[in-house]
Amino acid sequence: MEKIIIKVKTKSKSYPIIVGKSIINEIPNILKSNNLSFEKCLIIVDSKIPKNKLKIVKKKIISKKKFIYYFNATEKNKNLKNINFILNILFKFNFSRSDCIVSFGGGIAGDVSGFAASIFKRGLKFINIPTTLLSQVDSSIGGKTGVNNNYGKNLIGSFMQPDLVISDINMLSSLPKREIICGYGEILKHSIISNKKNFKYLKTNYLKILKLKSPFIEKSIADSCKIKRNIVQLDEKEKNIRKVLNLGHTFAHAYEASLNYSKKLNHGEAVILGIISVIKF
Repeated sequence: MEKIIIKVKTKSKSYPIIVGKSIINEIPNILKSNNLSFEKCLIIVDSKIPKNKLKIVKKKIISKKKFIYYFNATEKNKNLKNINFILNILFKFNFSRSDCIVSFGGGIAGDVSGFAASIFKRGLKFINIPTTLLSQVDSSIGGKTGVNNNYGKNLIGSFMQPDLVISDINMLSSLPKREIICGYGEILKHSIISNKKNFKYLKTNYLKILKLKSPFIEKSIADSCKIKRNIVQLDEKEKNIRKVLNLGHTFAHAYEASLNYSKKLNHGEAVILGIISVIKF
């Protein structure tokens, strides 16, 4: 299946989401076709990412100077201390607003990278390469960035639309089944708030999607991205209709907090439980 390009157009920025297999190998052409260039880039990489995948991304990104920051992407590390560490790297190596941060990891890495990109000199370029199903269908789209503090989750942040999102399906093959189910929870949420057609497609093909079979996984990701894209374009700053994307999340955050954000309950699992809770109540 050929790569799918989903165009997002908000008041602050327009950008493409590109979905497909092995597309990290096409990064030079993708950057060129989208007129994205920069002299320096900081790749913020989730420390759990396989080194061979990072090697490809590092090689393919066109930049005179490349720097790597290995980030232990956990909810506890999603804080201002790590944001300040990232900012100091950017200052130390004299980054400018025309340079770039690249996030290579899941939703936590993307949230931290995007927030750092939004506040460094009031904004520099930001490319998101989400590596989990959850981040490919949710957090990489729409520009929400932020970190946690003692008072709660994602209470410090900004809206920072990326310049480009690259969702490579092959990155999902190394994920445990539990992570795939987490992402599927958000796909299911998007289908519930959209229409019966999307929901019926998932109901018919959920086993193939969970097994990452083509073209079902690509279509489910693309459809999910389009649903969120359509809502974000109507309400970029979550003043009205975008709040529908939080379906199940009030309960979900409560469940996560009650377990101190431990690995006993992942975010996607919490969202599924949250949706069930909403239906029951």
